[in-house]
Amino acid sequence: MASPHIIDIDELLQPLSEDTPQGVDIREDASANPLYYQVKDARNTARAAERASLFDPDEAANVLNAWRPILDLAPTILKEHSKDLEVACWLTEALIRFHDFPGLRDGFALSKRLVEQYWDGLYPEPDEDGIETKVAPLAGLNGDSGEGTLLAPIRNALITTESSTGAFSYWQYQQARDAAKIADADKRKEKEDTLGFTLASIETAVAEAAPDFYVNLVEDLEQGIADFKAMNDTLRQHCKHEAPPFSLILETLEEILRAVRFLAKDKLAAAAPEEQSVTEQAADAGTALAPTAGAASAGAAGPIANREDALRRLEEVAQFFRRTEPHTPLVTGIERLVRWGRMPMNELILELVPDATARAFYQHLTGAKLNESDDGGDVAAYNATASTVTETQSGSAAGSDDDGSVGW
Repeated sequence: MASPHIIDIDELLQPLSEDTPQGVDIREDASANPLYYQVKDARNTARAAERASLFDPDEAANVLNAWRPILDLAPTILKEHSKDLEVACWLTEALIRFHDFPGLRDGFALSKRLVEQYWDGLYPEPDEDGIETKVAPLAGLNGDSGEGTLLAPIRNALITTESSTGAFSYWQYQQARDAAKIADADKRKEKEDTLGFTLASIETAVAEAAPDFYVNLVEDLEQGIADFKAMNDTLRQHCKHEAPPFSLILETLEEILRAVRFLAKDKLAAAAPEEQSVTEQAADAGTALAPTAGAASAGAAGPIANREDALRRLEEVAQFFRRTEPHTPLVTGIERLVRWGRMPMNELILELVPDATARAFYQHLTGAKLNESDDGGDVAAYNATASTVTETQSGSAAGSDDDGSVGW
């Protein structure tokens, strides 16, 4: 089972009225102390405190308290005033700092359901920049050209309980693992002394934790990843190529999930029901024997029947590596290829080719229309670029003294 919920998501999603279930835009409140600026200023203050703590260790104790007003204000806004995606994102930032991965799970579930239930009226409303304004809060969590605001808190969320050696985050695990790889013993010890902990310290913390902690942690991570993926699938339907980026958060969470499964594999195995272990062993044995026995199952035996069968087998390969090598990046890579394989060609090109002119060149060559909502904007951009290139080449040809054989 997963950890208990941190927030009452159903309560926060209740319609605010029959006429305007999404409530009002709190940005338009002209009162002396509007709620929007209360929560926005509190969030800015908290982020400033975190930046200050990087240079002044004495400030570290004040950082968590600086986020507390968001925990109080954001739910009040969502419950009583406005269904607002920006406020939900700020609440998610606070939840992970106070409650680690159970908090992140709830934050993603809240945002996902807001998008599903209130999209048309969800705040912030589109402005002159279009839909980009509405989804900008989510883009900020992941980051576009760089890391977003949620990446560092995710890496700093705890993956162990408090123990005789301390409590540790994924970021600390990465540091300890890198230190352990240093070949020179003196340099390795120097690095570990600087860190104040070693890989063995983290392994001790894992060993001292109750198995239920890791069962819950794995389920919290899996649920958070599933809700985050589902939300972004919905956003792709609404926003097409203007959907916010999400790969950095997704890849980081999947890395952490693999690390947790690797570190706590003994705990997770001990917590599994005996019947399940026997079933899995039998399934593994059956899989190993199937090729020599020539079993004609719908699984891996026999030639690939069709495209979907090929993709399904790739999913089985990913599941194999997830079970046997939980730390390998192969899982993420294979699952991404399967997802691409199931996408319509127009959506795949929109994801793989972010440059509008390059997409337009593809449309120009193939005649394919990638985005029904774009009435030729990309093609116009390509034509303008092509026209400029042609004019430049014509000018060069006119001034040339050679035989006139000018090419691309």
